[in-house]
Amino acid sequence: MSANRPPVVATIVIPTRDRPGLLERAVASALAQTVHDLQVIVVDDGSTPPVQLPPDPRLELVRNPHPLGASAARNLGLTLATGPWITFPDDDDELLPTMVQVSLDAAQGSTLPGPVAVLSGVEVLDATGQVLETRPATTVTRQPPPYSQAPDDGFAQDANTLFAPTQVLRALGGWDPTIKGWEMDDLLLRLVAHCSLQAAPQRTYRRHRHLGPRKSTQAAPMLEGARLVLGRHRHIYQAHPRLYGRQLAILATSYLRDGRWWPAIGAMTTSLRVDPGRPKALAQWLGTLTGPWLYGTYLNTRTHHSQHGAVPSGALQPPEGTVARGPGSD
Repeated sequence: MSANRPPVVATIVIPTRDRPGLLERAVASALAQTVHDLQVIVVDDGSTPPVQLPPDPRLELVRNPHPLGASAARNLGLTLATGPWITFPDDDDELLPTMVQVSLDAAQGSTLPGPVAVLSGVEVLDATGQVLETRPATTVTRQPPPYSQAPDDGFAQDANTLFAPTQVLRALGGWDPTIKGWEMDDLLLRLVAHCSLQAAPQRTYRRHRHLGPRKSTQAAPMLEGARLVLGRHRHIYQAHPRLYGRQLAILATSYLRDGRWWPAIGAMTTSLRVDPGRPKALAQWLGTLTGPWLYGTYLNTRTHHSQHGAVPSGALQPPEGTVARGPGSD
């Protein structure tokens, strides 16, 4: 760091692989923050060809010669971070200009038990730029698992807004690189035992649905990630039926995308049983009974239309978060 340069306030880590056009927007949004004293680290996870970016004194580009996955890429950025605060946007999304300032203000003004991280609101856009939905953040007080306060209502759904003390994430060990899907769920479920999550009411993050490759539409990593996360945190999920029911519904959707009808029925039936009052639970269960040929086709069609900017109406709706769900470089 130059002797004349102010200390870095926060580090923004963007993992990426083979999406240079989308990455350009994400990097521009990081550099456009109203807080100027930032470190922006782009971790190229084995892109072909390697990522190239215009020079900026606040921008650092590092590269894994071979793809190691989004979790390993984030962990590399965590290791190199010099800011006391850190956040990890996806390479296909963008930060709104006040994201860092809003998060700093929320952390400073929080009365929750420390240390405190911040989650903030998200807006989801289709390919035309139309806002499809907005998602508020969730406040969760630091507590021992299985957590007396249920971390429900979108908890871990949009963890890309996570703005956390760098040292807390380092002490936690960062992301588990063996988990290729649902790694955000795993991180936040571990984090709450050590750090409170303060919700900021403002929207600071823009999630884009697009036509490019997304890990959230690839069944294999999502199914394996679900198996690992649901098994590792079974005691937490069983203590919170609403969260467990929602996650099981997402798992059922992944099974349908993979053409696996019976496991999908099993997961959705358990979802309905553990949380029968969840909105759309019965409609989703009935839809799952029709199998991957009908309901699975509907889900894929809905994803296609949402990416093009036209979401068909209908009674059967996939679980909240299933269309745009996924971690960085997804």
